[in-house]
Formats: sequence, structure tokens, C-alpha cells
Amino acid sequence: MGRLNFRGMGEGARRWGWRARVWLRRVMPRVAVAAVLLLALRLLFGATPLYGQHVAGRLLGLSTFLVVSLALVYYGARALFWLKRRLLWRVRRRLVITYLFIGLTPIILLGMLGLLAALIGTGQSMSRIVAVQVSTTEREALANARSLADELARLPTATNERAVQSWLDERRALLHPSLPGACVAVWRTPAASGGVSPETLGEGTSAQFASETTDERTRGGGGDTTPVSAPLPEWLRGRAEWSGLAFIPPPEHSRELFASPSVRALVRRTSGGEHRAVLVVVPMSRALVEKFRENAGFNLNLYFLDGRDVDANIGANEVEIQTSRTEAEAAAAASQPGAADPDPQLEAQSNLDQFGEQMTGKRYVVVLPAVNWLDGETDSHISFVLSFTLAEAFRQILGNNELGQVLTRAMLWLAGIFLFLELLALISAAWMTRAVTGTVHKLYRATEYIKRGDFSHRVHVRSHDQLGELAAAFNDMSANIDALLKQRVAFERLEREVEIAAEVQAQLFPRSVPRLPTLEIAGECRAARGVAGDYYDYIEIAEGLVAFALGDVSGKGISASLVMSNLQASLRAQTTIIAERLRLAARTAGAPALASVSASSSGVAGVEASAGEMPCGVTGVDTECAVENMVSSINEQLCRSTDANRFATLFLAIYDDRTRTLRYTNAGHNAPILVRPDGSLERLTEGGTVVGAFDFITYAEERVRLEPGALLVVFSDGISEAQNETGEEYGEERLVRLAVSNRKLSADALRRAVFEEIDLWSGAQERGDDQTVVIVKAKGGGDR
Repeated sequence: MGRLNFRGMGEGARRWGWRARVWLRRVMPRVAVAAVLLLALRLLFGATPLYGQHVAGRLLGLSTFLVVSLALVYYGARALFWLKRRLLWRVRRRLVITYLFIGLTPIILLGMLGLLAALIGTGQSMSRIVAVQVSTTEREALANARSLADELARLPTATNERAVQSWLDERRALLHPSLPGACVAVWRTPAASGGVSPETLGEGTSAQFASETTDERTRGGGGDTTPVSAPLPEWLRGRAEWSGLAFIPPPEHSRELFASPSVRALVRRTSGGEHRAVLVVVPMSRALVEKFRENAGFNLNLYFLDGRDVDANIGANEVEIQTSRTEAEAAAAASQPGAADPDPQLEAQSNLDQFGEQMTGKRYVVVLPAVNWLDGETDSHISFVLSFTLAEAFRQILGNNELGQVLTRAMLWLAGIFLFLELLALISAAWMTRAVTGTVHKLYRATEYIKRGDFSHRVHVRSHDQLGELAAAFNDMSANIDALLKQRVAFERLEREVEIAAEVQAQLFPRSVPRLPTLEIAGECRAARGVAGDYYDYIEIAEGLVAFALGDVSGKGISASLVMSNLQASLRAQTTIIAERLRLAARTAGAPALASVSASSSGVAGVEASAGEMPCGVTGVDTECAVENMVSSINEQLCRSTDANRFATLFLAIYDDRTRTLRYTNAGHNAPILVRPDGSLERLTEGGTVVGAFDFITYAEERVRLEPGALLVVFSDGISEAQNETGEEYGEERLVRLAVSNRKLSADALRRAVFEEIDLWSGAQERGDDQTVVIVKAKGGGDR
């Protein structure tokens, strides 16, 4: 699978975004006009039956709302973007806003965090205090129940019921200072009585003795009217002692909203031949809540709402009341017999709704585990409501003791220091902003001068900092822009000259391929720098006689291309001379150009050459030295016309179509690859060193026969030395394998295959050298 084109995906998203913006700009004015019309219609006929409860009226109202909302959102967003561009265009404004955010955001966040921590910590502390008060009441109730059970055991067995009741009333009165509203119930039965055990004492039977309070301040809340002497519930069976916070829910069909909470303690004893059970009940009365308030030091109210169970994840302390109470709940909460007297704030609220708002907006609740006295199930219940304000929180934290006063003074000093440091930071930020934006504004004005072409303007900055260095760099830049522009003009002129040189060079390469019955030829050169230093050519000297060459000039670019044109001119001159000599030899011998001629002109008397084999020096097309003489002449020409450091490698060959004979000379070039029909290989290396370097060099010539199906690949080092992304060269071995595996292809098809292979190998790498290849493919058929 190909790679994902993320750039294309980004461009597609931008196009869709542009189309959406164009569509909105075209449609939204019409929507705005429709919104104005619908809004005007609503204002004029809103009270008429047109906007009644029928379907059409509702649809019209909904359409008006949607269209107006859409128009307001769109144009509101555009207004905000416009305001942002106008407001934040100048860097100074951006920095000011940034400093404000940086400076004020931590203050606000720290203040909110501190306030939240104070509120949560104070609420937890206050809730914990209430929980401790209830727990203390439980322990006192249990201790008194044990004491009463022990005293009851010490009463004489002959004590009559009236005396026992008097004793019980006296003991209950003694409990009131510490346990306001405490009630006591006693069960007694002989140990020898059948059917009654200590574990079940009190179940199914009412207490023989009970002492209850009738005071309104000590009476329990809720709608419960169950007397303290009522039989004990079954879930207490087998328990010698039990204490805890319990409640009795209101009757099932009652409209009462609140349960009847109380602290209860039960003690069962057996001694002196008698079973005894003592139950102490301390209802959550007004007097008890007032005692809790006095001990805690803050205002709290009883709020044991039936059915308001709280998940155990809340814990046993507090949760802020978020839901609003109904009018009935508020009224019931205010009139609970067990609720504490309202604080002055609540007394000022005569309206039940306002009382409900006070309860929900400024209250925390205390959640305590409570037992349903009827079935023994334990659950977490909202038990108390704390009157909580910020002043109360600080009072709880700081207090009025010596430590609180020290903390108060420390906080005031820290606040003053913090305020001073914040003002100092803001002043420093303003000064730094002015320093930065002043330089930026000067640079902006300087760019306006540059846009008008005035390169003489300079930015004057006195600061010796990075902004001063930036201004100095800008001045240097403006001073150098003129020179850079002149250099650009010169560079563009040079680029144009290179383009012209490339066009001229393209005319030097062969424009057509000689048509031979036994041979296919294909070639191509790809320049590395606009113009190439490589050269390839194939020239038809005479009918059936073709010369082809491939040269590689040292270096690249224009200088190499000039040497390449000199090489091309020398080769063309040599082939023209040979062609002229062949025509002269043909007219002299009265035979075709390649027929036998006399050798007298060569100075060798009595020597006659057979057809197609002329003595050396007669026409330059003889079997032994035609190609080597051409290379020698080219070498001499280059040595006379170029410097010694300008040389070229050259492979030159002449092919005779009648005999399928290829005569060649390799002057320092990469050895061409000859692939025979059977797949065997031969490298054509015979020749000599490079041309254009030494004028005394001699060259040798060799011949090979191109059988039908043979393949010759001539290439420059730009092919074999092509590098991939890791720097590895393609190498001649890969080229040999490519030629062998694709030898059945035509010459032109193999040329394309070679360059496709090189392009695949190099990938995105830029060409480091000119790449040239000439493919010679021998066709099938017999010799002529």
C-alpha cells in the first residue's frame, strides 16, 4: 500500500473549509433578513391567535427561534473575530493581555483554591464536631443505661411498683442536665419464669415501668407517637448491650416528611434471680440540638428528612445541599419539634420560599449512620444542617484565641507583601512591554520604507540587548538588499544563459537513429545541472557503416558542456573525413565504397586488399586501424584546444552491417557490457587512456562480432555511481544483471528499463552526475 498523503488530506480540508465559508457568506445575509422579518412578525402579532397552541403556531414560533438564533450565532462570531483582529493586531495589546492572564490567573486560581480548601476543611471540621457530639451522647446514654441496670439490681425485691416508678422518675430527672429529654423504660421478670430468656426480654411486651418527658423543648420531632415503653424490636434479640442513633420513620400513608431520630441505649442484665432490661431514649429535641450548638460554637439545625438516604461514598461527614426544597419541605423543616431555634437570618425570612433558598444556598449537611428502629437496617442519613458562611469558615480557622490572632496578623502581612509584589510585577510587565513593543513598532515602520524601495532608512535603538541586535541586523539587511537584488539579476541572467546552453546542447545530440537491417540503437542523456558533460552520438558514415560513441567529460555544468561540444565537433569532423575518403575511393576504383581498391596510394606497391578490407591509411576505414586513428585525432584536437585538466573518457566504435563486425577503441571509459545470445558476458576494455590529457598517447583497436540477439550496453559512470538515500552506489554488477535479465527487450525498451531502475534506486536523491546510456541490440537473421 502507498503512503498516506497527509499533505493532500490537509489541502482537501482547506478546500472544504473555503467552500463552507463562501457558502455561509452567500446564504447568511438571506437568513438574517428572514430573521428580522420573523422577529418583527413575532413582535407585532405575538399576542394574536397566529402564535396559538395549534401546530402551525408552534412551528412558526420554533422557526423564528431557530432562524434568529442562527443569525445571532453567525454574526456574533463574526463580530468577535473582527474585534479580536482589531484588538490584538498590535503586539503591545497582545503582550498586555498576556501579562494580565499570566499575572491575574494564578491569583484568581490560588484564591479560589484557598477558599475552596477553607470551605471544605471548615465544613469537614464542623461536621466532625457534630458527629463527635452525637457519639458522646451515645456513650453517655449507654453509661447511664448500665448505671440504671446496676441500681435496679440493688433495689430490694419487696419494693412495690409505686416506689420503683418514683425511683425511675427521679433518675430520669437526674439525666436531663446531660441528656435533655431523656426517657427510660424498664422490663423486669423473674429468672424462673418460663418462656422468657434474657436474650428476648422486652420483645412482644411493653415495659413495666416507663418515665417520659412532656416538655415541648425536650419532645422528639417527626410524627412518631410511639411511647418509650413499646415492645423492643426483634433485631435486638440476643444483644446484651446496644447503643446508637436510631430513627422511627413516619407512618406509611402519612404526609409527614421527617422521621423521628433519637439516641438509644439498651442494657440487659440477669442477677439475683431476675432478668432486667433498661432502655434509655434521648430524642433529638430542641433542647438537645441547642446543647450541640453551644458545645460546637456554631449554628446547626435538625434535618432528618425521611427517604433522603445518602450513598456511602459521601462518607459520614458533609455534602452541600444542591437540590431546592419544596414549600412543604421548608415548612416542615421550620416546624419540626426537634429543630433548633432559627438564627437571626432565618427569623427575617417570613416567606417559606425564602427560607428554602436559605436552606439550600448557605447550608451544609451532616451525614450520620442511623438505624431504623423498626427493622434494624443501618443506612447513612442526612441528620443535621449547618449554617455555613465564609465568615464562619474564617472564624473556625482563625478563632479568637492567641494562635488565631497570630495567624490573622500573619495572613494580613502575607497579603500585603503579596499585593506589593503583584503591583511590582505588573509595573515591570508594563515597562518590559513598552520596551519590546517600541522596538517592534520601529521595525514595522522600517519595513514600510523597505516596501517602498527606500533602503536608506535605519532603525535607531539604544538598547544593547537582543532587540538591539535585531535592529542592527535589520539595518545590515536593508544595506545588503540592494546588493542581493543585483546578484539576483545576475543569477537570473546566468540561469537564462544555462537554459539557452541546454537548448543548444540538445541540438548536438543525434536527432534520428540510423536504420540498419541487423541492428537497433537507442540512447539518452540526462544532465545533472541543466547542461551535460556527457556526450553520445551515432553517425551513419556510409550505407551499412555506422559510428557510435559515448564520452564523459571531467566535471559538470557549462565548462564540461563546452568541452563536450568540442569533442562532438572533433568526432563529426573525423566521420566526415572518412565519409569523403570512402566516396573518393569509390570513384577511383569504379566500385562501391567498400569494394576493393588499389593500395598504391598508401605507398605499399603490389598489395591488394580484398573487398571490405582496405590497407591502413588509404581511407581510414580499414580493418586494422580506422577507429584507433579516429581516437588519436580526437585526442590531438582536444589537447590543442583545452587545458590539461580538461579531459574526457571516450568509447568509439564503427559497426559494419554486412559483416556484423564491431570495431572499437575504449579510451579510459567504463567498459561496455556485451551480452551474447547464450547469456555469456564480455567487457570491451581494449583501447587506452583518456583523451585530451596527453598528446603523445597511442590507442589500440579491437573487433567483436554481434551475433543475432547480442546486446551491447554502453554507459557513463553516472549510471553505475547513482546513489540511494543511504549513499550506496548502484554499481555495475546490478547493471549487468539488469542487461542479462532483459536482453530479449528491444533497444528502446531496455533504455527505458535502465532509467526506471536508476530512478527507483535513487528515489528523491538529486543526480550527482550526468547519466547517459547507449543500447545496441543485434537483430535476428543471417549475415549478408
